Amino acid sequence: MGKKMFWLLMVAVVVFGVLAATRSIWQDPAEQTWMKSVIPKVNILPKEKSEAYAQACASCHMLYAPSMLPARSWKQMMLELDNHFGDNAELESSVREEVSAYLQRNAADKVENIYAQPMLNLLKDDETPQRISDTAYFKLVHDIVRPEMVSGNPDVKSVARCEICHYEAMDGRFSRFSVRIPNYYKEGTWHKVREKSSESGKAVQQ
Repeated sequence: MGKKMFWLLMVAVVVFGVLAATRSIWQDPAEQTWMKSVIPKVNILPKEKSEAYAQACASCHMLYAPSMLPARSWKQMMLELDNHFGDNAELESSVREEVSAYLQRNAADKVENIYAQPMLNLLKDDETPQRISDTAYFKLVHDIVRPEMVSGNPDVKSVARCEICHYEAMDGRFSRFSVRIPNYYKEGTWHKVREKSSESGKAVQQ
């Protein structure tokens, strides 16, 4: 094999490798096993667990990591459980105090992790957000998520349902490589899945 042919072959191999890697970036995150294997598993759940928090809140929604809000937000929220985003979530005084103390001990301004510090950096001193989705950091990292992908999506309905799109959310992991939005697929950008009937009668993506 001549030198010219050898280098042409090497260039072809490199180009093919780049194209293959680029294509894989836009695949369904669930299929990116090779890529996920080299990404550190960052867990934002606190080491301290609270059975009281789990029993009080898990029946209505996922257990949000305390580091997703500052201590002052959790304190205020736990004082207003009689109108908890439109619902009455009142707890016995002793349970409320235990859960409130747990959330404040492990809040964003009490711990250090990949989520807490960036969120605090964008939070104004006089802000006491009650919703995680109201923080500037949340809005920044979800800037490409359009309303029809969440509130207009019958399988999602609300940004509060983190676990629907972040399939590792229950384990405290939020990575762009572990996102699956129902009824959408990603190929460069997010696209709505369109279905049509094939000859076999199965729905196919176009």
